[in-house]
Amino acid sequence: MKGRIERYALKLWYDTARPPWPWRMLSSLHRWLFRSRWHRPSLRPPVPVIVVGNLTAGGSGKTPMVIALARELSAQGYRIALICRGAGGKGAADPRRLVTAEEVDELGDEAVLLAEQTGLPVWVSCRRDRALMAAVDAGAEVIISDDGLQHQALPRSFEICMVDGDRGFGNGFLLPAGPLRQSLDRLETVDLLVTKGAVACRPDSLAWSLPLSGFRRLDGQEQRPSDGFQGRQAVILCAIANPDRFAEELRALGIAVDLHAFPDHYRFAASDLANLPGPLLVTAKDAVKLRGLGREADTWVVEQGLRLPDDVLRPVLDHLEAWPDGHSRSS
Repeated sequence: MKGRIERYALKLWYDTARPPWPWRMLSSLHRWLFRSRWHRPSLRPPVPVIVVGNLTAGGSGKTPMVIALARELSAQGYRIALICRGAGGKGAADPRRLVTAEEVDELGDEAVLLAEQTGLPVWVSCRRDRALMAAVDAGAEVIISDDGLQHQALPRSFEICMVDGDRGFGNGFLLPAGPLRQSLDRLETVDLLVTKGAVACRPDSLAWSLPLSGFRRLDGQEQRPSDGFQGRQAVILCAIANPDRFAEELRALGIAVDLHAFPDHYRFAASDLANLPGPLLVTAKDAVKLRGLGREADTWVVEQGLRLPDDVLRPVLDHLEAWPDGHSRSS
């Protein structure tokens, strides 16, 4: 049922220029109810807080940006902690630091992915402001929040808004008639607008390409280059916001793919994989939920090149170097 609702909503948002009037009426109600929350929070955080978010429901490259940015800043000597809501988990308000990958049911697939891809502390809470304070109390000098642009209780010092280069802002309507969580006017207050894709969506946006760089077998025993499955058939198994784009990227590598899409953050069971022929190609986010289901030897994780261009990284570094208290870098 959830999958059918998601497919209908996506068609409405991205293929319909003018949604039916009941949806437009709900969109206007959304605007009226939440208009007071569409400004950038003015609370000053105790340390630099970088929020990576978007204006639209669904994926736009937030998590890859968080991973890439965390790696870059950590390599330059900053003590980084990551915070997130714990999408796909149980959503507790009290902050918890992720310890093991086995906590995926409790804390969500994105939290596990962040920890595995960066090796940095990840604090999870549906109240990101509480996760922020827990991370600071534990010694973090710089906080990066995966999502949270609309989280009014979260103080922040720098905002990055991600945009899906293929979908853009859809039909331009607010939820539920369109994909927007906030009005497009909110873009005027963010510090950096980044389009996931080769071409920027607006003149004030920077483009960031995330090429598929290769394949890693789920059991860790083998790696293949990006042409490792060229000319072969494979099954794509994914539970992400834009499975069709993922499938197209793999077809562009010369792979004949059979897409099996599930609702975003779906928790896989062994029965979902039982009758699927291998090889299975999966995203890194889905890979954390597929361990122990008996298909490790023919499941391949699609890896992305996450190098940040200088025009994206430089404004963040400038912000940290100008931080007034002068304690945002380890000595």
